[in-house]
Amino acid sequence: MTTTLRQAARTSAVAALSAAIGAGLLTAASVATAPTAQAATTCSGTASIYGILPDGRLTFSSITPATGQLKKVHVGVDLGFEPKAMATLNFNTVLVTSTTGALYRVDVRTNNESLVLERPPVKIFDSGWTHDKLTYDGHGHLYGTAGGLLLQYLVSQPKPTGSAHIGQRKEIGTGFVLKTLTAVGDDRLLATTSAGALYSYKIGSDGSWDRDDLKSTGWSGFDQVVSPGGGLYYGRIEATGAMYWYKDANPADGSGADIAYHNDTPVNTGGWTQELLSAQPATFSCTTAADPLDGKDIPAVKAAGRDLMNKHDGGAWNSSTQWNCLEQLWDRESGWRYWADNPNSTAYGIPQALPGSKMDAFGDDWRTNPVTQIKWGLSYIDGRYDTPCGAWTHFLNNNWY
Repeated sequence: MTTTLRQAARTSAVAALSAAIGAGLLTAASVATAPTAQAATTCSGTASIYGILPDGRLTFSSITPATGQLKKVHVGVDLGFEPKAMATLNFNTVLVTSTTGALYRVDVRTNNESLVLERPPVKIFDSGWTHDKLTYDGHGHLYGTAGGLLLQYLVSQPKPTGSAHIGQRKEIGTGFVLKTLTAVGDDRLLATTSAGALYSYKIGSDGSWDRDDLKSTGWSGFDQVVSPGGGLYYGRIEATGAMYWYKDANPADGSGADIAYHNDTPVNTGGWTQELLSAQPATFSCTTAADPLDGKDIPAVKAAGRDLMNKHDGGAWNSSTQWNCLEQLWDRESGWRYWADNPNSTAYGIPQALPGSKMDAFGDDWRTNPVTQIKWGLSYIDGRYDTPCGAWTHFLNNNWY
């Protein structure tokens, strides 16, 4: 199963686009004029998804947000009961309901090199959890639907043990007959219907709610939709096992017009056979800086790049060696100019993303914000070459990365 998921074929066109980033050096003319910088809204983070296979085994998948590329998949043990719905609380805690109405807590010891549980699933409620869907917003609220009724619970501990830690049951409303349901932020939900509509819900502190109709059609093929936050959405098509990804530039604006479809670069064209999927919440986010970086100040841009590199992946790249590789790589690719436009292709920006529009996953200001471009570039390097030195070595051998 691991091999199937890891090696599920992406289309040849996708492979070609992903591989060929910014081949060759830029001419002076291509970097002569810089567009005016806009408000600095940048995104960063990871996308981690737990799932349950038809045979009851737990899975863990990691996706590179920059490209939608599947980074790793691990398959764990059989949970030992028939699951019905699941919600990820944090990186090592998952809640799963059973078909008999019980609620279990699944404790993960590690999902790094393999998927290993700390202990067998812990039953924290014997009955009453007949929800057909569950999702956690990452900010203390667990949501579920049962017979069209939307319910909200307060989760007060990272590893809840019972009613003392999962309580304050609140009925939000009826009529929530949905095909998929996922949390996308603090008391914000995203849902699809069997007819293909895409809805966004905002839940008020008093239990009131508002709905925005993002799309009226086009989403009926997905039987699972999950989000790590920041307007990043993943949808699985049951018939083929394909996984696609989408980026909502502003998930709070109530409009679906700014959702970017990346259908030409799917996560996979098959292999996602899990019956249930749940993303770790709030691991991908977008922020707007009040005082954006002056992108024309190349030393300042490089300083920001080194700081972001040092912090990437918990500091795994924090070394002079990795910085030397990254600095030389983007010196050669773009001179660290956010407006670098390759005259021989559609490659653009500091990391020379091909095409430049790929960087919209990390901010709709990707054309003018060096921080957005750097964050995208670091994510791309991580997913494809593991380290800046891995990317630099590939560049030296091939004149592209």
